[in-house]
Formats: sequence, C-alpha cells, structure tokens
Amino acid sequence: MNKHTHNGDNRRDREIRQTLNELRALVEGGYFDGLHPAAHIPDELKVLAAISAQLNKSAPFARKVAALRPMDNPVGPALAQFMTQVLVRDRTDIYKTETHRKFEDAVGQVRILFGKIVRGEIASNSIVRSIVGSFMDTFMKDRNLLLNLAAAPYKGHDYLYDHSLKMCLLSLALASESGYSRSQAIEIAQGALLADVGMMLVPERIRLKRGKLTDGELFEMKKHPMLGLSLLEHIHGLSEAVLIIPYQHHERISGNGYPDNRSGSMVSRFSRIVSIADVYTALINQRTYRDSLVPYQAMVSLLSMGGNGQLDGEHIKSFLKAMSIFPLGSLVRLTSGRVAKVVGPNPSEFTKPLVSLLTAENGSALARNAILQIDLAVSDEKIIEALPGHSISHHILDGF
Repeated sequence: MNKHTHNGDNRRDREIRQTLNELRALVEGGYFDGLHPAAHIPDELKVLAAISAQLNKSAPFARKVAALRPMDNPVGPALAQFMTQVLVRDRTDIYKTETHRKFEDAVGQVRILFGKIVRGEIASNSIVRSIVGSFMDTFMKDRNLLLNLAAAPYKGHDYLYDHSLKMCLLSLALASESGYSRSQAIEIAQGALLADVGMMLVPERIRLKRGKLTDGELFEMKKHPMLGLSLLEHIHGLSEAVLIIPYQHHERISGNGYPDNRSGSMVSRFSRIVSIADVYTALINQRTYRDSLVPYQAMVSLLSMGGNGQLDGEHIKSFLKAMSIFPLGSLVRLTSGRVAKVVGPNPSEFTKPLVSLLTAENGSALARNAILQIDLAVSDEKIIEALPGHSISHHILDGF
C-alpha cells in the first residue's frame, strides 16, 4: 500500500469516526426518541449527520469568507467597449452548430467538475477558469447567440449542472453590461459557476423532490451556501470575489435572504449580479414543484423583485439592456399575427427588440432560408403576446 492510499484510508477512518460521534451525540440528545431505535438509524439521517460534521469542520473558513469585503466597484477598462456583435446573416450553420455543441459539452464538464470537487480531487481553480475562458471569445464577438442558449429552458431531470452554466453566462453578460472590466467579469462568472456546488451535498431526496418542501427540508436546502464553502475551502486560486458569491448569492438587499440575512450594502455587488441570473434561470425552467414561466413573465417577476427591494434595481436595468423585456430566444406574436423569435436586444427600447420572423401571417412555418429579421424599433409591427417556447415547432438556433 502506498503512502497516498494509506493517508486516504486514515482520512476516511477519521471521517467515519467523526460521523459516528455526531450520531452518538444526536442519540444521546434524544433526537431520535420515538422515531427509530438507535441501532437502526436510516442512511438519510447518517448523511445529514455527516453534513453537520462537515459544516462544523469548515466553520472557521466560513467565518473568514463572511468577513470578506472585496472591491466590487467597476475598475479598469469596461469589457463592453471591446465587444462586437455578429449579425444574423453572417452566422454559418457550421458555426451555430459548433457553438451549440460546445455549450452542451460544457454542461457535461460542469458535472465532472462538481463531482471532482466533492471528491476532493480539485486542487486549483484552473478547471473553473478554463470553462469560463472557453466561452470568452464567443461572448466577445457574438453575445446574442450565447445568451440565446443560456436563456433556453432545460428539459432534463437534474438541472443543477445546466443551471450553473447558464447562471455563469448570464452573470458574465450582466457584469459586462454593468461596466465591469474583463478580469472582474471573469471572476463574477467563476463565482456564478460555483455558486450552487453546495447542492451536491444536499440529499437528492430533498434537492429533486416533487412537491413543496417541508420546513425541515427547506432548512437542509438552505445549508447549500455554507456547504459550498466547505467544498471550496481547499481549492487554491479562488479570489475573494469568487468566494463571496457562493456564500451570498441567496442574500437579498431587503434582508430576507440567507444564510446571514444581510441587507443593503452588506450584500456584495458581485453577489447581487449572480442573484439576478440565478432567479431568472430558475424561473424559466420547470422544477419538480412548479411549472416554468415564459421568459417575459420571468423578466416581469425580476422587475417586481427589484421594485420591492429584494434584487438590485440598477443591475436589473443592465439585465434588460442585455436581454430586453422579451428575452433573447423568446417567441412572440406580432400585430400581423406572425410568430417571431427575439434575436437581439434594443438597449434604448426594451419593448422593441430585434426579431426574426418564423411564420407567415397564415401561421405556416417559413423555410430557414426565408426567415427575415426586423427591428421593431423602426417597424410598424409590435409585440402583442409572449408565447411559450412550445407554441410552434422550431429549433433553438432558428432565427439566429
């Protein structure tokens, strides 16, 4: 047996002893009285005891992160001034297909990354940087196509990895629109990518439950910011800006968030950005306990949360500039009766984005080579209805 294996066995033995001690304390404290004989404690409770032990072990690091106050004002040349935007007519089918494949591959990379973090196999921030960096070139020249992919609803069962990547890309867009530099935007995107890694330690029975969570289950779910820090503690190269985001992304300016009920300026601007991306991504995707919202409805919900002080109103304005009130990729019905897809925002006209017509006035689908793009800011056409994504049969890349 080599030294590395021997050390690993010792570590596992210590963790087992720690878990057993935690269970023993729960038993002696009467936690299981009337529930189960002490000798037949369910595996679920063992998991929860192990999680409590892990939280206790990482408490000093959590207190250190809680005290961080990273420089969160925009500093240096704004990323947005170096960005360009590819036009619909200049995108080739090969380019669009490759970008889509790259996005789907990245979801798999996030799954692998999170698994390695949980197993303690990640020693540095290099993999996190590489995932974010792999999208920077596309983001700098064709943000609209990337945000179309990031704003598309997810149809799988375990949404965690897809949600994390989309939160990362939407946060990158929001950071650039808010005037942050390239290095700051990348840090915000890295923090967003890691924001929900603590969910890996929330039992799947709770995380993927069908139906409303009980108060006890909600309590366990709300541990994930702290659990995320416990997983990130030993990863080298994570800046203060990156670490504060997993810890604070569920805090609210109004003070009714968690884990610390922080309010106002005590919630970092980086975390406020990621909170908006997190809420939006959650709203447009179906969960086991509720249906998804049409992207327009999700954006209206964000505006409402900004109005009542839960989310940062200034950053929501930046999100509107990047996405429009009818977000990129949305299906809408125009005054002529035609169905169109939103393919670009109009920063000065939130309700009049760039759209691509997908159907004729009689409702028949247009051939891909006949799809026409129009700017609603200079057209007689107006949006009269936001439609669900399944209203017509179409591909995610149609119109782009």
